[in-house]
Amino acid sequence: DSYERRFYVDDEEVTLTLYDIWDQADPGEWMQESCLQTGDAFLVVFSVTDRRSFTRVPPTLLRLRAGSPRTDPPIILVGNKSDLARSREVSREEGRSLAVMMNCKHIETSAALHHNTEELFEGVVRQIRLRRCRREGDPLSREGAVGRRESITKKAKRFLSSLVPRNGRFFKQRSKSCNDLSVL
Repeated sequence: DSYERRFYVDDEEVTLTLYDIWDQADPGEWMQESCLQTGDAFLVVFSVTDRRSFTRVPPTLLRLRAGSPRTDPPIILVGNKSDLARSREVSREEGRSLAVMMNCKHIETSAALHHNTEELFEGVVRQIRLRRCRREGDPLSREGAVGRRESITKKAKRFLSSLVPRNGRFFKQRSKSCNDLSVL
């Protein structure tokens, strides 16, 4: 499935194309690999009313980080069906904690009520722009090196080192912005 939407973010028209390929019965390995190689950002969506969908998130996040040629692709953890409070199995705090631990953004939405969907789409575009600006402003950026890709070993070391606390400030620094899609 694919979904395309044109809208304005910060007075600039953008076209956002979403591909829903991960939970299909058999999307084909080539389709997932193609999206990993060409995707500008990734949304990992789980249902707050289905704990099983939430337990599949960490392996998916690890695969995205390992498979993307970018060193720091924008990844947003999306808790959907937030309108179904009585059926909730995954708390907002669990979603936030996982986002902090996995170094990604977090937002809760309700596709049925269109709650936070605009914020999500605008946030995706802003995350892409912020990372592009950071890369272009950094001449030593790994992604700026022509024809060079970071090895899977280096990616894993960098990712794991980002999980290790530095002077006990890890969670304090990250938790402030995991819900703000307009900052890195």
